[in-house]
Amino acid sequence: MRVLWGVITIICALLAAVGVVFVLAGLKDVLRALRSRRWPTVPGTVLAAEEVEHRLPVPGQTEPRVHYEARVQYEYSVGRVLVGTATLRVDPTARTNPDDAQATLRRYPPGQAVRVAYNPQDPTDAVLEPGAHAPSFVRLVIGLGLVAVGACIPLIARWFLARV
Repeated sequence: MRVLWGVITIICALLAAVGVVFVLAGLKDVLRALRSRRWPTVPGTVLAAEEVEHRLPVPGQTEPRVHYEARVQYEYSVGRVLVGTATLRVDPTARTNPDDAQATLRRYPPGQAVRVAYNPQDPTDAVLEPGAHAPSFVRLVIGLGLVAVGACIPLIARWFLARV
């Protein structure tokens, strides 16, 4: 019984440790996304917009998982420097639904004037949609879930052992 309890403790500690790493990375993602709302903005122009298809292999399946990304290329000037980039948001923009990518492309047709938020410490770091969006929270939520599982399993195991 002691060996089993030791194995459970080690597994839970590993889950919690991985969870903490995810929580820290997730907090970094969310804070960066929130900071982008306070970045200065400048006028810019959309140069091109296209849908990019990413095929990701899935172990045990013959068909790959397909993600669609709306890639919007734009340029803007900070001071006297002309900058070009293709970053839409701080968080990932690839989706499994092609309609989401198409909706984004319809918002940014080539030639359209846009407001570009840029990082004042690095003007090449810029986005068209500043702020936190749902994908910004993914790593944080996964990390919190792992920490919760790592903390709850010993409690549940003790409860079951007390009933035996």
